[in-house]
Amino acid sequence: MNINNLSLDEMIGQRFIFGVNDKNINPIIKLVRERAIGGVILYRRNYRSYEDMLAVVKKFKEANKDNKIPLFISIDQEGGRVNRIPDEIHNLRNICDVSKTDEGMVSEYADIISSVLYESGINMDFAPVMDIDNHSKSNVLVKRCFYGDYNDVYRMGKVYVDKTRENHVLSVIKHFPGHGSSKRDSHFFIPYIFNRDELFNRHIIPFNKMMDDKVDALMVGHLVVRGETGLLPASICDSFIKKYIRGRNYDKLIITDEVNMLKKHLIYYFSFIDKAIKSSSDIILVKVKDYDEGVGILNRYKKLLVNNDELNANLVDSVKRILDAKKQYKVNDDINFKGINIDKINKQIDKINARLN
Repeated sequence: MNINNLSLDEMIGQRFIFGVNDKNINPIIKLVRERAIGGVILYRRNYRSYEDMLAVVKKFKEANKDNKIPLFISIDQEGGRVNRIPDEIHNLRNICDVSKTDEGMVSEYADIISSVLYESGINMDFAPVMDIDNHSKSNVLVKRCFYGDYNDVYRMGKVYVDKTRENHVLSVIKHFPGHGSSKRDSHFFIPYIFNRDELFNRHIIPFNKMMDDKVDALMVGHLVVRGETGLLPASICDSFIKKYIRGRNYDKLIITDEVNMLKKHLIYYFSFIDKAIKSSSDIILVKVKDYDEGVGILNRYKKLLVNNDELNANLVDSVKRILDAKKQYKVNDDINFKGINIDKINKQIDKINARLN
């Protein structure tokens, strides 16, 4: 994985993970094959059964066979409320209840999820949630967070990430700097964080500790922070990312939350795509409706690079981090994986769930 062997278009492609929330995955296959994108994200609508899911993963990897860099195959698999795995595989209870017991249970939980993903050809998971659930009446974080305050969240999160790493799946902690400071759900509204002291004295701490431990990847949420991000969400605010992430000498992967979520709220959607491109994030996560939308975003990036030395230098830095992560996790496009033993995994899941009753 040598950056010197990549063309400009290939470098641009590495900065994107695209997905389509539809049974027709052909737009993403075409983006993989023709535009050499860095990764794909799986959605439940992409498949109806476990065998379908394996087939989809293999199609993505097969589409990438003539490209120079292997694909990130990513998924949003937390367990509990956020479950993207087909129904043949029993769903684990939520991480909040699990983390009320002990670190051993959290490690077992992470072991099951990451083993299922790895044996299914998936190498990146947008989990765990490391926000602090500050508002139990808010739907956005209920039962998705580790139980307790910032030291508990950090301790359990570290156990989770370490186990996931052992199973060769890249764990992306989320949602920096801490969704628990707001009651709003960023899937439906842009959350505003007005209490700066609460954010920086409590909610951001688990993330800071994980960054100091050099966690391999983190996701920045669509959170507007009063006095820090202006009217922009943190996810696309370059000054915020530079100050509070890169400023901690954190040199691992930074990933945006899905930028298409902003389309519902922001009229000038493509200007915010520009902000994401120009930010110090490494990977931009985008759900598209078709191939042309994906190509439009990639072409827009290329135009922004013209006569922009800083943006070109940032592209090189980001691609180097992406290639390093893919090398570290031995990411590959092998399609010879056979998947899990569903009965065996279900027994392990049932055993954990039974211990929580």
